[in-house]
Formats: sequence, C-alpha cells, structure tokens
Amino acid sequence: MEDEEPNGPPVVVRQMQLHLDGIEPLTDEQRVEAWLQEQEHDTADTRTAALFLRDRRTRRARAARWGQVQELQAPFASSWGWLFPGGSESLWLYHEAERAYVEGFPLAALLCAHAASERVLAGCLQGYEDEFDKRWRLWGLGPLVKEAFQRGLIDEPLHDKLMEVNEVRKVSAHFKPPLEPNSLHVRAIRRADTKPELGDEEALDEIAEADALLAIGAATELMRGEQGCWRARWG
Repeated sequence: MEDEEPNGPPVVVRQMQLHLDGIEPLTDEQRVEAWLQEQEHDTADTRTAALFLRDRRTRRARAARWGQVQELQAPFASSWGWLFPGGSESLWLYHEAERAYVEGFPLAALLCAHAASERVLAGCLQGYEDEFDKRWRLWGLGPLVKEAFQRGLIDEPLHDKLMEVNEVRKVSAHFKPPLEPNSLHVRAIRRADTKPELGDEEALDEIAEADALLAIGAATELMRGEQGCWRARWG
C-alpha cells in the first residue's frame, strides 16, 4: 500500500540504503533529521518527524520515571481493584498524574494528584455532611485533610504528606511574590547552592519531580491503601 503523502517520515525511515564499503549507513534518527532540515513548511509530517525524534531521545528517561511510579504503587497492589469515593473524575485525575509525570510534566502531575486527593477526601466526608457548614463542598485540600484526620479517616503520616502536597501545590497554583520562600523557584535556587554540580534547570527539574512524586505517593496511599473510604461513614 502506498503512503497517502509519500514525502512523509514513514517513507524516510523505510527507504532502503545501499551497503557500501567504508561508508556507515545513516541511523533512522539521522535520516529524519536530514529530512527535516530540507522542509520549508510546518506540516503534519514535520510534526510527526519531530515526535519520532523526541520519542527516541526521551524513552529511557520516561521508562525510569515509569519505574518510580510503579515503586510507589507496589505496596498497595490489589488483585480485585480499589474503591474511589471521589467519583470517576478522581480516577481520571490520578491516571493523568501518572501519565504527566512519566511524560516529563511534573507540575501537571502535582496538580492532578492534588485534585484527585481532594475529590477522594470530599467523597469520604460526604457521609458526615449533615454535621458541616453548607459550604463544605467548597473546601480545598487543607481543610479536607484536617477534617479527615480529626475523624480518624487518615493517619498522621498521610495527613502530613497531604498537607505538604497542599503547600507545594499552593505556591504554584496561586499567585505568590517572586521570592516566596516555599516557591518552586526559590527552593531550586537553594538546591543549586547546596549541590553546585547541578545547573539551574537541573535543580528546578529535581525539585519539581520530587514534588510530583510526593503528590502521586500521597494520592496512591489515600486511594489504594486502607485509609480514607475504608474508615468512612456512608449514607
């Protein structure tokens, strides 16, 4: 079957190369890069080619981050599944956090894991809503964590993790002065000062990834562990 657009990257990669003595054949990446340099316009094919190169170059890093997520999930493995009182959205948000982290978007992973935890805790507390102020469904993660802890739905270590997630997310999701002590940027500067071998971008990436893993780990414990909905009152 012929390609619909014969000048696209699939043709570049599939082209046969002659084996000549003393001449090394080009790799797929080199062939695609050379093809890209010849293109004058941005098209679906050039974008496909760019994604092809990105996939090859970032695969090992993505696999390593995938392994980090799996390590966080391993202690909470279940043969039958889990209950999610926050609705389908909580599960979607959790999976979006996983995927965002693996793909190299730690801030998005932090925001999604935070939102998933918030929805799950609200679902756990729904059985007590007759005891709350009518506006309780507008509570953010901080008040939800405090109320869940006071009612014994979560233990102190998970309480502390979720409150830390709330703080590191807050300084990124809400406007703060540039030199806010807990901001991602300021913490990255401090990290670079203590680890001179790190460049500014590397220090920033390291802090952002640590925040994302903290959030995914806390959400995993809340959603897949034996706290939260397992201790909640229903109805």
